[in-house]
Amino acid sequence: MFPGTRRGAYLALGFLMNLMLGTAYAWSVFTKPLIRSYGATDFTSMLPLAVALAMFSVGMVFAGRLVDRHGPRKVAVLGGILVGTGYLLSAGVHLTPWPMAGLTLTYGVVVGLGLGFAYNPPIPTAVRWFPDRKGLASGLVVMGFGLSALFMAPLADTLIAAYGVPATFLLLGVLFLAVLVSAGALLAFPPADWKAPEAKATSRRTWSPQAEVDSRTMVRSPTFWIAWALYVLGTAGGFMVIGKAKPIAEEIGLATGLLAIAAVQVLAVFNSLGRPVFGRAADVFGPRRTLLMMNLVLLGAMALLAASAGFGGSALVPLYSGIALTGMVFGGFLAAMPALATYYFGAKHLGSNYGLLFTGYGLGAIVALFAIGPLRMAFGTYLPAFYVGILLSLLGLVLSLQVRPPRPAAARAARAKPTKA
Repeated sequence: MFPGTRRGAYLALGFLMNLMLGTAYAWSVFTKPLIRSYGATDFTSMLPLAVALAMFSVGMVFAGRLVDRHGPRKVAVLGGILVGTGYLLSAGVHLTPWPMAGLTLTYGVVVGLGLGFAYNPPIPTAVRWFPDRKGLASGLVVMGFGLSALFMAPLADTLIAAYGVPATFLLLGVLFLAVLVSAGALLAFPPADWKAPEAKATSRRTWSPQAEVDSRTMVRSPTFWIAWALYVLGTAGGFMVIGKAKPIAEEIGLATGLLAIAAVQVLAVFNSLGRPVFGRAADVFGPRRTLLMMNLVLLGAMALLAASAGFGGSALVPLYSGIALTGMVFGGFLAAMPALATYYFGAKHLGSNYGLLFTGYGLGAIVALFAIGPLRMAFGTYLPAFYVGILLSLLGLVLSLQVRPPRPAAARAARAKPTKA
């Protein structure tokens, strides 16, 4: 669609799509209105988001296979239609006898699947157009997802206050249909004869993909399962803060009004910055060292959050610092993991390979969202969740040390496959 010399346009399209899709991270502004007007509890108010994130990972698997076979355009358009339609359907659930059950279906299932179908295509598109900067390219694309809450949280909060939850879903649905379908229709892989510009002599890239490994071979390698477990641990630790950023700020930092909303925005800024930062780190240092760095930072972030509970009225600085670092690492996982999948398993099957790896994100999100509510109810505070986050970070550090290139059964067997003339 765009000339090879303008390959940056594909990064811009992916960024724009992710800016729309990342509204899921602003869900915390919906929870109190749902409790107040839809009869939800603290637990059930998070259920639509939890189901959406589970379906997000399911959609990623199917979308990845379709992208590898048919290219990114049709899959991205389908994802945009699903997301927009899911929001439009969510606008009417208040008219039903069971609004939260309806919302779990329309938002959780329909929007969730749409997220997977729309999120997947820009990543392999970026990687194929930027083989010289895979980590940075994928990080810049998914940066929009993290940055979304910075704009969408206050927008949704304002719309809910002015027009109510149903009208907010309706307006967002129209916006997402228009933007996602239009942007998705412009995505394309490079032509078969296209070659990337030669890397400059000063390039600091220190690694190249190990092999082209298909999904069936990949899932038989220990490398895949270690990476998958790391995705679960990193996502679970991050989502315990992301899903409740505003309530955590209100409880521990005694923040109110705009200051409480600022917690969501701080999270969004650092969530988005972590994607190109750690994506570029994966290019320069390799995925293994980057994962070690990220788990170390996450450990420090969780320790800051746990310590902030004892600062009383002075808790805002350590609290918001911990939120910022948590968001940065969480975003980093979403850039470093595509780089890891490319490094160990190649770019040819990246759509389906990363789709399978992404199920770790879905499981981690569900565990976190279902765990933090009961923890809060049992102890009357969010503090125990931070101790759990510290434990998860320590486990992540141990697993990061075990990440190795695929064994001969995967990588070398893939290299040995004869190629057709």
